[in-house]
Amino acid sequence: MVYTCIVIKRIPISELRRRFGEIEKELPYVDHFVLTKKGKPFATLSSAPEVKKGLRQKTAGSWRDTQLDDDELWHEVSKKKSRRGATAL
Repeated sequence: MVYTCIVIKRIPISELRRRFGEIEKELPYVDHFVLTKKGKPFATLSSAPEVKKGLRQKTAGSWRDTQLDDDELWHEVSKKKSRRGATAL
């Protein structure tokens, strides 16, 4: 399963009842589920912040000793870009 940030999924409440185990496993990887009742939003379902924090901590340092473990690279990537100047292609 791939972690995707700010993913919101809509599911009918009847599907939650049928597939609770699968949906429960997916919770840490999505922002939240919007539960629908008769096609209209009814409630939201999300994992506890501690669960998501634990998931992030497990993956911390996974780029160590790879090409992405380069402070200069991340310094360059994180620089703010100006939108004022014209860009040439």
